[in-house]
Amino acid sequence: MSVPADHLVPYLSAVELAVLGVYAVHPDLTDAMVDSAYEELVRRYRAEATNYPFTPGKLDGLRAEVHDAALRGLTLRLSQPGDHPGPEELRLAVGRLRSSVKTWTRAGGRQGYLHFLEREIGDLSVDDEE
Repeated sequence: MSVPADHLVPYLSAVELAVLGVYAVHPDLTDAMVDSAYEELVRRYRAEATNYPFTPGKLDGLRAEVHDAALRGLTLRLSQPGDHPGPEELRLAVGRLRSSVKTWTRAGGRQGYLHFLEREIGDLSVDDEE
């Protein structure tokens, strides 16, 4: 998988940190649940990019919690001053995250992606108040 454009990294990081936050509270979270939440985000940004009304899917439990946390992270990031990617770029970026879920699930099992996130960026989500 290629490296995302530099300007998308903060948005992807916001999503992944949100996922890690949910995983920290719910260690039973699986990659499939994360993928479902990402799929809903892709649907949301596809609708926005095409000016089509978005109809939320039927996410439940942890899927909904991951989706809502990721959406909050993205919304917060998009509310900051400056230039931001449009809905089509966000759709493609979240689509890249879905590809990553598939790759790491194949490599590491039902929580392979989550373990990958812990290993690669987990330290960023821990409060260092020492």
